[in-house]
Amino acid sequence: MHPATYWLLAALATTTALAQTPATNTPARQPGAVGQQQMEAPAAAPRPRRDGIRPDREPPAATPAVPPDATKVYFYVEQMPLLNGQHAYLASIAAITRAVVVPAGAPAGRVYVQFVVTSAGQVSHPHIVKGLRADLDSAVVAATRQLPRFTPGKQGNHVVAVSITVAVTFPVKQS
Repeated sequence: MHPATYWLLAALATTTALAQTPATNTPARQPGAVGQQQMEAPAAAPRPRRDGIRPDREPPAATPAVPPDATKVYFYVEQMPLLNGQHAYLASIAAITRAVVVPAGAPAGRVYVQFVVTSAGQVSHPHIVKGLRADLDSAVVAATRQLPRFTPGKQGNHVVAVSITVAVTFPVKQS
């Protein structure tokens, strides 16, 4: 045996606290006898179910939905904005790519533009999050301002403003 095992066995053998359990003072029951106390006991309250709802009580009423703040700009909502019936991200990338006028000698890469679709569905506050070059960045912002009207986003059946960030990719021109 390993020396640590001897030490553990010696420690357990000398300890009596683990082996002792307190005695309980319960009266002995006689088979077949029904005590007077058992017959007159009041009816116990129904036990709560596992989900925490007691059967004798009605479930709590649902809290009314709080309307979203009209001045707040959301990043993700239950129903995201739509552009021409399509998802706003994909449709806006395609529309910006078609509308952008690429300057001569433009490098390949991505320009990240962020804008807000207002509760009226209009594009506002377009700005560059990460750009390539100043002339490309301004061309992307100009194309973003020309986007058509969106179907605005909704949060809890209320129309809200939603911020959208998209990446416009400029491929390498092949000669």
